[in-house]
Amino acid sequence: MPKLMWVLFFFVSACQTSGNVSGAIDAESDGGVDADGFSGQESVEEPIVDAGDAGDGDAGASDGDAGANDGDASDASDADHESIWLHTQGNGIYTAAGSRWQGRGANIHDTRSCWACAGSAPNVEEVKRRIDVLTDQWQADFIRLCLESYQQLDSWMIHGLDLLSDTEYRQDIVEIVDHVATKPGVYVLLSLWVDPSFTALGWPTAGTTEAWEMLAALFADDPHVIYGLVNEPQSNFDGAADAEVWQAMNDTVEAIRTVEAQLGTPHHLIAVQGTRAWARRLDYYLQHPITAYDGVNIIYETHVYDHADQFPGLFETPSQTLPVMIGEFGPAGGGADMSEEECDQLMGKADELQIPFLAWTFHGRCPPNLIQDYSGCGIDATLEPTSWGQLLRNHLEGGD
Repeated sequence: MPKLMWVLFFFVSACQTSGNVSGAIDAESDGGVDADGFSGQESVEEPIVDAGDAGDGDAGASDGDAGANDGDASDASDADHESIWLHTQGNGIYTAAGSRWQGRGANIHDTRSCWACAGSAPNVEEVKRRIDVLTDQWQADFIRLCLESYQQLDSWMIHGLDLLSDTEYRQDIVEIVDHVATKPGVYVLLSLWVDPSFTALGWPTAGTTEAWEMLAALFADDPHVIYGLVNEPQSNFDGAADAEVWQAMNDTVEAIRTVEAQLGTPHHLIAVQGTRAWARRLDYYLQHPITAYDGVNIIYETHVYDHADQFPGLFETPSQTLPVMIGEFGPAGGGADMSEEECDQLMGKADELQIPFLAWTFHGRCPPNLIQDYSGCGIDATLEPTSWGQLLRNHLEGGD
């Protein structure tokens, strides 16, 4: 079903449930809804095929035969589509065929590009080019697409407003995610990275939930998409606020699952982030896993910038009972944080435990950088790896 129809169906369902469609559909209109169901722009209509164009009887018979073949092709396409969905079981993530899944890759940025491109016109083709390099050349099969939005724009910024406010931005994200879908076996973690709806400590709020309801409707039938609720819940080093963070995460999961239930689509994987220390710690989830919709298809995301002696507490022990994902890691430098050698150790340990991982970041100006620095926004930059990038690339390619 086209994304337009998913969004329309969701809001009609919401209307039937609550008696209100929140202004998404104008009762005075002819039923047209814009491509994302929100902004009231020009409607998109399905093409109408005139059966009289089928031609003469012979052609019609031929078309009938073709129709049968098209039915077979459609069945095969549906089967392929169903085979892409991932699910959790115990402490692992599995394909529809029952194979253990361990995505490996890197973070990549949207058209705002870690602030670097907010002063230039959005360039979707550049993001797609970088995805091509990361997947086709570096052999990544997992990408975290970092979505970046702000409450208001500085004078130098051309774009940067949030998903609910910026129609063109939503359309750009859809185009980027659809591009990832052209890569066989590649999955994308759609992650709210910088968002004005977060609390000062990076927790999700009712505004975050609203954004996720919209995204869940947009990508309801995209099996290669995984949802990442927020970036990094900050501080809370003693865990005193763990229960509050957990509740905010659980509420957001519930909102996404409700959209999926209304649309009748499978449950996507949803990543909830560690409750402490910039998403590092998963301790609270060990005794209090997410319960919304029975906690189905929840994965637990940690960000690791620590020395190797911290690996057991950050991801090795949690992964014994929970489906764990490493959403960020890299050589942050300064001696207090992990080195490139320890990044290599992390990837080896993640492979051993079959934990998905995403390196930070496929960028030249958002350290620790996987590609070399470039001037300005970096459009058409050569995308040559740094030493950190070469280490990751070697690992993804199976080299030394």
